[in-house]
Amino acid sequence: MERELAIGTLYSKILPVMEECGFAPVLPEGAQKGATAVYARENGAAADFSGAKGYLRLVFSADRIHLLSGGTDVDLTDDSAFNLDSTFLFTPEEYVERDIRSLTNELGEYLTGTYAKKTQITSKKKNVQTVSRASARSGALAYDPITLASKLSAMFPYLNYLKDEIKINVDTWGEFLCEDFFVNHANPEIMRIIRENNPQKMKKLFNILGEIYEDGTNEVQSLIAVTILGPIKNDPELIQRIIPYLTDTMLEPVLAANKHLAKSKSANLRLEHPPKYKPKKEKKKGGFLANLMGGGGGLGQQ
Repeated sequence: MERELAIGTLYSKILPVMEECGFAPVLPEGAQKGATAVYARENGAAADFSGAKGYLRLVFSADRIHLLSGGTDVDLTDDSAFNLDSTFLFTPEEYVERDIRSLTNELGEYLTGTYAKKTQITSKKKNVQTVSRASARSGALAYDPITLASKLSAMFPYLNYLKDEIKINVDTWGEFLCEDFFVNHANPEIMRIIRENNPQKMKKLFNILGEIYEDGTNEVQSLIAVTILGPIKNDPELIQRIIPYLTDTMLEPVLAANKHLAKSKSANLRLEHPPKYKPKKEKKKGGFLANLMGGGGGLGQQ
């Protein structure tokens, strides 16, 4: 089998396994949807995949496939910054199609056994209730934080694990603590998409944020402007990156929250370390944005 054909076949077959394990292909900037993440390099080729806890890299050398792993801050330009996870024999010049299938199964079993999330949900509570698009558009109901969380978790296959985190959150606290979910689980994925700056992913992400913001409660609007997009902290490059995707209604609140968080240490501390959860006796008026910026008696879980 020709080497390029072998690498392309293995990549296409291992891609669903990577996504099942929570890793998405890192495509070259400007690449079209469905393009391969494999790129040529000296003496071989490689492909990178990103996930909630870091990166995986497949390196195709002369007669081996090396699986490398690194954290979220790993230097992607330097193989030595990664850890060597495992190595597989790869001699495509001697292979026929069944050899590629066998290698794919071997690599897939290793990835699944090592990285697939194994979270069992034993909840006895009723299923999470979300607001439908029809209800939001008609004005009968407004989008809430748990609907936003559910839509984001279904945005890409590699984010499906967030559905489990939503259920764990509700089962643990008896209600949905949106700050806990977004700060600890969803925000790292959202910021990774913004930093990656893939046009298709950015459009999909901000279509969801825009839809929820336009027909959402004050609480979910504050959640988007402050908790989700506030951690950009007015970084000029990232701000310019997201502005084309913001709706007219979102633009001013998002920019205001970023300016405030860029200069207020106390606001950042409240955002990063919300007070411990206390059951509310009654629902408070106002959203998270008002609380963060001094109008609601401090930052609280909604």
